[in-house]
Formats: sequence, structure tokens, C-alpha cells
Amino acid sequence: MTINETQKPERNPKTHKDHKRETFWQITFPLVLGVIFVLILAILTFMAATGDGRIVQAADAALIFLIIPLMLFTLISSIILAAFAFGIIKLNSTLPLYSKQLQDVLIRVRQQVQIGSDKSVEPILKIQSFFASLKALKRK
Repeated sequence: MTINETQKPERNPKTHKDHKRETFWQITFPLVLGVIFVLILAILTFMAATGDGRIVQAADAALIFLIIPLMLFTLISSIILAAFAFGIIKLNSTLPLYSKQLQDVLIRVRQQVQIGSDKSVEPILKIQSFFASLKALKRK
């Protein structure tokens, strides 16, 4: 064996068997059932169109089969829309409480900033007012 060759690790026979079984039941079996169902529907539609039934019956059956997927997609969209509406209603009922709490915190922050800025400006204002009063005395 050379350095460039790579060996594939041996498969675990138990997990490989489990994987094959799960693949059959979760992928292959539903796919086969779906194909069989579609074929049965196609055969029944073909028999209705070519048998004793009138063409109108076949057209009605075809129309129903065209409408069913649209109804399913509409149902899924409606469920998603209802979930969004429910979420917005819940958010709308809880949001004012948290907004009020946030507003209270921001008011406290604003007050502390106002107090801090007033304290930092106070010495400068005292000095400027002192000089302003001196100027006022000089004018008199």
C-alpha cells in the first residue's frame, strides 16, 4: 500500500442494515405508494373518458384533480397566514408591557444623564456668572 491510497472504513453492519430499512420505509415505500395512487387515478380518468361515461364526466374529474393541489397550497398558505396573525395578536398583547418597562428605563437614563450634564456644566456656569456680575459692576 502506498501513501497516496486511502482505505474506506468498514461499514458497521448493524447501522447499515438499520439505515437500509429506514430508507425503504421513509423514502421508497411512500414514493411507490404515491406513484401507484397517481397511476390508479390516471387509469380511472382514462376509463371514464373512454368508457360508457360521457366526456363531460371525464372533464369534471380532470378539473377536480387540477383543483385539489391548488386547494392544498391555499390551505397551507392560510395556515401560515393564520399563524402570523396569531403571533401578531400575541405580540400586540404583550408588547405594551415591555414597551412601558423600556420607556421607564429610558426615562431613568435620561434623568441620570440630565443630572450628570447639569453637574458637569455647573462650575463653568458659576465662573461665567461671576465674570458677568463683575462686568455688570464695572458698568455701574
